[in-house]
Amino acid sequence: MLLRTTSLLALATAVVCSWSAEPRSASHEPAPGHANDPFTTSEQCAVCHFGAPGATAMRDAAGGDVSPYATWRATMMANSFRDPYFRAQLRKESAAAGESVQELGLRCHAPMAHHERVLDGRAAPRRADVDDDLYADDGVSCTVCHTMLPDGLGRAETFSGRPRFDDQRRIFGPYADVFPQPMQAHVDYTPMQGEHVRTSALCATCHTLYTEHHGTPFAEQTPFLEWRNSAFADDRDGADPDAVRTCQQCHMPATGKTRIARNPMGFDFGRIAPREDYRAHAFVGGNAFVLELLAEHRDELYVQAEPEALRAMAAATRRQLAERTARLSISPLRRDGGALAFDVTVENLTGHKFPTGYPARRAWLRLEVLVGGEVVFASGAVDDEGRLRGVADEHGLPHVRTIERESDVVVYELVATDPDGRPTTFLTRMVGKQKDSRLLPRGWRADAPGVADIAPVGVDGDADFVGGGDTVACRVALPEGVDGACEVRATLCYQAVPPVWVDALRDVDAPEARRFVAYYDAARKRPELVATASRAED
Repeated sequence: MLLRTTSLLALATAVVCSWSAEPRSASHEPAPGHANDPFTTSEQCAVCHFGAPGATAMRDAAGGDVSPYATWRATMMANSFRDPYFRAQLRKESAAAGESVQELGLRCHAPMAHHERVLDGRAAPRRADVDDDLYADDGVSCTVCHTMLPDGLGRAETFSGRPRFDDQRRIFGPYADVFPQPMQAHVDYTPMQGEHVRTSALCATCHTLYTEHHGTPFAEQTPFLEWRNSAFADDRDGADPDAVRTCQQCHMPATGKTRIARNPMGFDFGRIAPREDYRAHAFVGGNAFVLELLAEHRDELYVQAEPEALRAMAAATRRQLAERTARLSISPLRRDGGALAFDVTVENLTGHKFPTGYPARRAWLRLEVLVGGEVVFASGAVDDEGRLRGVADEHGLPHVRTIERESDVVVYELVATDPDGRPTTFLTRMVGKQKDSRLLPRGWRADAPGVADIAPVGVDGDADFVGGGDTVACRVALPEGVDGACEVRATLCYQAVPPVWVDALRDVDAPEARRFVAYYDAARKRPELVATASRAED
């Protein structure tokens, strides 16, 4: 998503200011593994890459701890294996298609546990194999991203969780002139510059994911491919340098100049100079709902981050959604007979579709018309369970071009279909798309290479659904005898976990599914507010 650096600095400070707990272990020994294992756990990295009272390293201008360990451990990436929604969905898919499907999930949600075994010549693990594995518990950890080789990045062979690693114990960072001795001595890594860690292609390894049903591939999530077909991409012909943004530039807040490590005793390394363009590992995304669940059920899920840190990250996520994701505008209101006519324009500010990522996510327009402060028309309202009011079947709504009735709800979403053409929430049954009306990024090209996997579906004839946003025509019949000026309020709402996706878990006879459903049912399900606009009659 397109984020302003100055605001992100404030976000990062808010997230990390309450983090004071030490890592689980202060051991300097490499993590368990075979002799040439490329990985180690985050707590080993925290020995030097975690703030300390006696060091100025990894501090922002306000003195907040913006170290990699502190800013990472309350993220969805740190908790990718603990995520109760992931575990429930993995169990649902396993029940439907067999345990072999777990390999794909573990490649990205427990990557060290998966790749360590494969590199060692063993079979790819299943969930039961890694339940007590420290590597799995560490989620998308430091040495996954920083030992990844540049070979094949951004190409199909490394998508779906297939980056390449070797056994050379090299660890890549963005800076030249490295000082290798401390890492060599304490964790047996040789640090070196690797420009590929700054590229979106690094993130593409897991954020371009294909599933398969009996040999039919399906583009399950494609943020990288969407970004590559946007004005934000740095490798497209005619790219505007002022518009280019990588994943890291948008999702890792720049926090100013600082040293990037301190010594194990808690003081600054004298020979490590401050670095420019340091970025915190906060990875602010769009899933505040699950972050709140992690905070609420921290002990049961064995989450390491403190509840206040998780809630601060959820707040940062909501702030990003509300301020940097989309923009709404309403045209002048006009009377057309007994109706009020106007247009609502939704502008996508992100460098990919919105929503993007996991296909459950949806956004929609909530529209209200008021006369004298009283609501006389409402579309897109939800009940306490997060379900759209006045909509009989939420999973399969057609794309709406014109709002005339309260049941006309504009929902920006992906609806995948199974081999029988029916909407499905089973990733392993997805073979086609009934609808993909997610907002396109600015700079979208319909003739771009590989566009078939990311093209919109079900929006034919909607000339206003274009790269950068959508315009919705509204013609609302006013009640007879309405006297007074009208006001229109529009809100873009968002859900990371819609009810229809949870409904599919209710019949899964597995503890992971029952646990998540119980968490969900007890949680507040108010949608996230992404953008708002209002306009009154002149």
